[in-house]
Amino acid sequence: MRARKLVRDHLIAQKMLHWCAVAKCPLIDSRCPTWRARKNFWHLWRRYPEIAARLGLNEMSCFGQLR
Repeated sequence: MRARKLVRDHLIAQKMLHWCAVAKCPLIDSRCPTWRARKNFWHLWRRYPEIAARLGLNEMSCFGQLR
């Protein structure tokens, strides 16, 4: 991604939060299955752990509250 660091970090954080939300609630984007949303979230989470830590996300964040 070709952008300034500040803008790039914001865009990555926005994508990470979007895929996490889609994985938790599939009604947000009915065209994307939950397994693909989790896969996209985990890819971003592994590639940018410092941004995920800043957002307070961990590997299991895409599952929501487990009972």
